[in-house]
Amino acid sequence: MAHAFHRSFRRAFTLLALASAGVWGCGTDAGENRPSPAKEEPSEPLSLGQILAVVSTVNQNEITNAETARLRATGDGVRSYAERVAAEHQAIETRIQALQEKLRIKQEGSEMQSNLRHEAERAGELLRTVPAADFDVTYLNAQIGGHQRAITLLDAQLIPNAESAEVETFLREVRASLAQHLAQARRLRSRFPMLPGDRI
Repeated sequence: MAHAFHRSFRRAFTLLALASAGVWGCGTDAGENRPSPAKEEPSEPLSLGQILAVVSTVNQNEITNAETARLRATGDGVRSYAERVAAEHQAIETRIQALQEKLRIKQEGSEMQSNLRHEAERAGELLRTVPAADFDVTYLNAQIGGHQRAITLLDAQLIPNAESAEVETFLREVRASLAQHLAQARRLRSRFPMLPGDRI
């Protein structure tokens, strides 16, 4: 009984850590994969260089976390999902490089990118240190929250600020890819027991 209590406490702590790291998302309409606006994000006009830098940061975060999942995940479905996420975000990153060369755009920093980097560092540390028995759920929770957040940023700020039709088309394609990842993460997460505070 004591063992069960400590296990439940550890999982509750994991969820709290995810929330504080900014990767635990809010509830959404499951049919549209459209999250609520990210109220904490600064409303700032973004250049094309800043927009591509934000998307690149999301890609790098997802690739890094997927590599951790490939090493630590215990479920075959979770590991396969991580492999897909890593491959598709790497493909997006390759397209960013091609767009930069074609349109002669240089990536530029922004407060949004800095926030994402700090959150990614905390989330990455959690994924590297969470107990093995809790890794799959922790990773999927992070994927749900992270993809919701990225879709919100695309809808609210990145796409509206894209002054290039070619970049806007690219961002809409990225959004479609993220929505697929989000839907798959939700399906995988539904196979595990729900915990207090879970919203998928």
